[in-house]
Amino acid sequence: MRALAALIWKDLVVEARTRELVTSMSLVAFLALVILHLALGPSSRLASAAAPAVVWVTVAFAATLGLARAAALEQEGQALQGVLMTPVSRSVLYLGKCGANLVVVLVLQFVVVAATALLFTEQIGRRPGWLALPLVLGAVGFTAVGTLLGAMTSATRLREVLLPIVLLPVVLPVILLSLAGIEAVLENRGLIDLFLSLKLLGAVDIIFVVLGVWLFAYVVEE
Repeated sequence: MRALAALIWKDLVVEARTRELVTSMSLVAFLALVILHLALGPSSRLASAAAPAVVWVTVAFAATLGLARAAALEQEGQALQGVLMTPVSRSVLYLGKCGANLVVVLVLQFVVVAATALLFTEQIGRRPGWLALPLVLGAVGFTAVGTLLGAMTSATRLREVLLPIVLLPVVLPVILLSLAGIEAVLENRGLIDLFLSLKLLGAVDIIFVVLGVWLFAYVVEE
């Protein structure tokens, strides 16, 4: 656990000093929200209905950009090769990188939800506790796959283009299940619909994390 905490802390300290990922992701997300707001027009009903989809479309593209850049920075500075020389198992290394990426994605989600409440509908911010459940679980699955595929594509010349192509189709179940949970919260359907989405989403998260732990060693060795 100490090694895992140290790995997460290392990446977060680097990001806190540079603020490169959070700043770029937040800027892209805000611009995307403004474009979507203008595209949907002045209809409050349409904006309210589209708010859950707007959140995840914005998060997906901005987070993909951030994960690609994070992997590229490690590849350019040969930071990953240095960490691989330390006496830390590949599974712990994967979980450490996944944990640091998860924190960044959660910060991005907070920014996007706040901006969505401002630009689209205030309803999305009225039940933050319940809304956080599908968002956080969705971020876990998204980050688990993104960390693995980011490391896989980081050595390629077209990594910024290749990562969205391979990542977004894989995480589509995570996005759809998270959207179902968000809609259940906003439409007050009751806990049954919400917990059904959360159970399925949690199962998908576990599968993605286990696959990431198992495959990461093969990816970094290549």
